[in-house]
Amino acid sequence: MSQTLTLLAYLLIPIASVLFIPVTSWALGRWYQNGLLTQLEVLESQHGKGYGEELLVSYQKKNDTMAAEYSTLLMANVVVGPSWGQMFIMWWKSLIGGSLPSYAAVLEYGRREALQRLKAQARERGCTSVVNMRIETSVISTAKGNDSKSSSVEFLAYGTGVR
Repeated sequence: MSQTLTLLAYLLIPIASVLFIPVTSWALGRWYQNGLLTQLEVLESQHGKGYGEELLVSYQKKNDTMAAEYSTLLMANVVVGPSWGQMFIMWWKSLIGGSLPSYAAVLEYGRREALQRLKAQARERGCTSVVNMRIETSVISTAKGNDSKSSSVEFLAYGTGVR
């Protein structure tokens, strides 16, 4: 019995110690990102009513009916990335297949934060709407070649602010 327990200890202790850092990083990353999403939801609820999505418009064709006394280029960006633990969990999940909810949460936050910053900039400049708003997404890797150990995504939201 004691030999079985010793063998089990020799197997479980290394496995637990190897998984401790990624799992802890994943948990702390999710906790931190949930805090950021909560703050973003508060900002969206405060500012969304006075300057909501209906004021972000895009046109497929040339619009000759809109008259504006003032227009300016608005641009806002944010760079976000998953924690090391989330990247570890996503790597394991990619071996099995399926969706990656941790990465989807990071991307959702980035898009929403870029739009929130664009709307805040429009309010600061006195714009009543943002026309032809676009969001560009770029993946950023910090390592040379394909041996990237960390990555992030930049979201650039831009449009024409009019008044």
